[in-house]
Amino acid sequence: MRRLLALFFSIFIMTGGMMAQQMSDEQVVQYVKEAQRSGKSQKQMTTELLRRGVTKEQVARIQKKYAEQSTAAEGVENKPSQLRERTSLMKDGQAVRGTSYEEAQLEEQKEIIDLKRDAKAVPEAPVSNIFGHSLFTSRNLSFEPSANLATPVNYRLGPGDEVIIDIWGASENTIRQTISPEGTILVRGLGPVHLNGMTVKEANSFLQREFSKIYSGISGNEPNSQIKLTLGDIRTIQINIMGEVSVPGTYTLSAFSTVFHALYRAGGVNRIGSLRSIKVVRAGKTFADLDVYDFLMKGQMKDDIRLQEGDVILVEPYQELVEIIGKVKRPMFYEMKPTETVATILKYAGGFTGDAYKKAVRLVRKSGREHQVYNVDEMDYSVFRLDDGDMITIDAVLDRFENRVEVRGAVYRAGLYQLDGTVNTVKQLIKKAEGLRGDAFLNRVMIDREHEDLSHEIIAIDLGGLLRGTVADIPLQKNDVLYIPSINDLKEEET
Repeated sequence: MRRLLALFFSIFIMTGGMMAQQMSDEQVVQYVKEAQRSGKSQKQMTTELLRRGVTKEQVARIQKKYAEQSTAAEGVENKPSQLRERTSLMKDGQAVRGTSYEEAQLEEQKEIIDLKRDAKAVPEAPVSNIFGHSLFTSRNLSFEPSANLATPVNYRLGPGDEVIIDIWGASENTIRQTISPEGTILVRGLGPVHLNGMTVKEANSFLQREFSKIYSGISGNEPNSQIKLTLGDIRTIQINIMGEVSVPGTYTLSAFSTVFHALYRAGGVNRIGSLRSIKVVRAGKTFADLDVYDFLMKGQMKDDIRLQEGDVILVEPYQELVEIIGKVKRPMFYEMKPTETVATILKYAGGFTGDAYKKAVRLVRKSGREHQVYNVDEMDYSVFRLDDGDMITIDAVLDRFENRVEVRGAVYRAGLYQLDGTVNTVKQLIKKAEGLRGDAFLNRVMIDREHEDLSHEIIAIDLGGLLRGTVADIPLQKNDVLYIPSINDLKEEET
């Protein structure tokens, strides 16, 4: 009992809870016992249970029930110590004699701890840094088809579908029938009526003609009786998901299920799986080729087609995986098509951030023998194609100003100002700073000027003469700092 309980604990940790329930509790317990006897590993059992639709909640419920039974069975501890010292214990179906109950209990507890440790040691899939791969592993987004949909006119009927045929007007009747495995329903007065493979729209037209044989007023230019077919219970279909998905295999889904729902049920694509070319094979031919990025980038679900019985979903490995880092809004790996360019991946990454250098990007490529570096200019973004393994780096803008001047000291609004058409000289800068304060010392004002070689020069100005017009105004250069001292700054410290 304890070993079975510990095994359920391991499966509880390993199952992702992605499937709809398909097995009863008794069937799950029976399967685990048989799998134990056949020597299957925990990973094999977990994969098989996921395929059969066992959820994490169902495993937890079974675990709780067996824990309660195990607690009740431990009432043997209340027996006299003489009975507890020597007892027959069942371990793996064989009696173990000559062992004290306490020793055997400690041994089994040790095995349970080991099983828990093994379950925790199962490596979890790393958090994928590839754009879009987390879409089908989110617990909040299942793509489960709605059971409350109005009957789609393009839905194809098949064995297991319940059809509701309403007749009203001069004749009134309601017929509820489930389509048989032969594809027919049995109608009194008509016998077997074949509906398999028809769309709802085609079936309505067909029944209009057939029921006119037994109901008056249904056919004609102005019928006084109407007939309409709708769906009741929906059948299930079996589809196969192959290739680079987490849990490939055969799945039983609702007939309303789409490719996205099937991928969610299979645990999404694995690390090398492609989201740009997911093929749906129907009757041996490629029926559709889906690009999930169209849904992620444009919100278009036109490719999320409804599945049919026997469809095969094939997920192939990616063709190109490109990393973009640096000053973009969403730096990560992106799966690219061979025809896509730098401009495409910049759009996928959300564009540049505000502090990005946008005139060029740096691209490092593995040529097959060594690395190559490319500096791609802005005009080439839309034509420079990408290869698998490329890494694009977006640098930040330089940490300096191209049009800054500064004024400090005895002015009303000291600070940074732009060097432009209105502020080009010392006089214009003082005017922009709303003039001098009354304590300004005008005889010796200084400009700290930075040259191209980053050396500094101090320029002394007679500001009084400059303001009176006896001294020529001095043009400013970028990064100039104008300092106007206060008479209070020059005064000796009073004692």
